[in-house]
Amino acid sequence: MLERMTGLPEGVVALRAVGRITAGDYARVVEPIIEDACATGRRLRLLLALGPEYEGFTADVVAEKTGTLLRHPAMARCLEGYALVSDIRWISELVHLAGFLLPFPMRVFPDAGFDDAVAWLAALPAAPGSVGPHAPVTA
Repeated sequence: MLERMTGLPEGVVALRAVGRITAGDYARVVEPIIEDACATGRRLRLLLALGPEYEGFTADVVAEKTGTLLRHPAMARCLEGYALVSDIRWISELVHLAGFLLPFPMRVFPDAGFDDAVAWLAALPAAPGSVGPHAPVTA
C-alpha cells in the first residue's frame, strides 16, 4: 500500500510504501496526484520512502505506470524534483542510473535521511519559467 504523508512543506508530496505495492495502489494514490498536477499546471516535488516495511511490488505496477506515461506524455515536465528514501541497494543504484536520463533532479537518501530529502526538495530552485513549486508547466 502507498500512504500519503502529511506535515510537509508546500509543494512537497511524500508517499510511504508499506507491504507490497500493487497496480491498484498506484492507480488509487499516484495517478490522481500526477493527473491533478498536470491538469492544473502545478509542478511536483515528489518523495518516495521505501523503508523496512516495504516488501516489493507486483508485476502489474509496471503496466500501470506505463499506462500513466501514455496518458500523460508530458508528465516528466510536471516534476520539479524527485527524492527516493531507501536503504535498498539495488533500488538506489537503479535510481542513480535513471537519474541521468530524466529532465528533473533526482537524489537517493538513506532511510535515516528522510528529513534531508524533504529539505533538499523544498530548497530546489524553481524550474525555468516557473515562479515556485506550484508554478504553471509551460510547453
